[in-house]
Amino acid sequence: MIELEFKHYLYLVMLAVAAGAFVLKLLKKSNVKQAPSREILNKDRKPGQWMPESYQFPIPPPFLNWDIEKTRPLPYRAFKHKYTITMGIRNMELDLWIELDNEWHKYHNDKVMRAQTLGNDVYGTYPEARAAAFELLDEFWNYLPARYPSLFKQLPTGMENLVTGEVFKFKNCNPDDITEDPMLMAAKMVQDDLAIMIEGSDGIYYLKAGAIILPGFWRFKDKKGMPLHEIHTSGDVPKYNEKLHSGMAKFFTRLTCDKPVVRNNYFIQTDDELAWSSSIGDEKEDVVGWYTADAAKSAQQLYFRSERQSLRRLPKTGAIVFTIRTYFCPISELCEEPHIPRRLFNAVESWSEDVKEYRGYYKFKDALLPYLKEKAEEQEKRGIIEEKEPSVYPF
Repeated sequence: MIELEFKHYLYLVMLAVAAGAFVLKLLKKSNVKQAPSREILNKDRKPGQWMPESYQFPIPPPFLNWDIEKTRPLPYRAFKHKYTITMGIRNMELDLWIELDNEWHKYHNDKVMRAQTLGNDVYGTYPEARAAAFELLDEFWNYLPARYPSLFKQLPTGMENLVTGEVFKFKNCNPDDITEDPMLMAAKMVQDDLAIMIEGSDGIYYLKAGAIILPGFWRFKDKKGMPLHEIHTSGDVPKYNEKLHSGMAKFFTRLTCDKPVVRNNYFIQTDDELAWSSSIGDEKEDVVGWYTADAAKSAQQLYFRSERQSLRRLPKTGAIVFTIRTYFCPISELCEEPHIPRRLFNAVESWSEDVKEYRGYYKFKDALLPYLKEKAEEQEKRGIIEEKEPSVYPF
């Protein structure tokens, strides 16, 4: 009897294990079938079509000790000793989507003033991008008050800026009743310029909404409505067709909601104007360019301009959002940092001829290069040499 009970016990244990494994297998199959993902919903979609996904961008933790008066801009120094033409994209840390600092007031005030003065030359939303623009506002509603709770507060109808007192209404209402352009509303919240690309039925992405208010060297009114490739070729981006066009088009098509990316670039500017570099011409003129600029006479008039760009796919509309955050500081200030003068000198000297033309090299080289060399040699005499330089790109 005892032996029979033991056999029964052993049999029941084995049956329970087998049943558990079978249940787990069923659950896994069930989860695969039910999980909303790009692989199921949008893997084989036709160009210009998008099925809304249930992906939710993670709510970020508060920025520790962030202060609108004290938190300094991040020191992006996105150049290497040798320049190469690539997309230069990196995976984005999700908590770091939007970067704000103690220059927020300046950026905000410049945006408000320029939007009032220039109107639809610097912002606008095509009807086919309106849903995406409001989706961007919803994303800001989730992100900004969580990340910067001392600056933003969620409201049932939208969001409040706790410093300026501005109230943005865009939730729980009829979007058609909102008179302020949604992209302008979004731009007033952050230091970034913003752009939304919508995929057409031809599989090409078009600039259909934007608030490009502090661009420095290009104008929203010239680019709005353009396809992605024309935005770049009309601006004479070096080797775009040869090295960037194909890869960028594929990247846009394949970008998923859960894999946002960032990239950085940099320019030398021969004036101190954040919003528009008047050196390349009057913003109101039909044609502007480096050919109108006067040659820089001193390194003291040169500024380092760097952009941190993020790209995100929005889950509901499938639109792609660009954020373009500009960082701006004097070259003289930049050159006080260890290793920077030599690295920037080598980077600029490695530009190909078409890159030199595009970036205005011949308008600032005589002021910039001797200064960088002098500052680099001063550091090298103190033992700050390339061989000891830490690898910290893009800083």
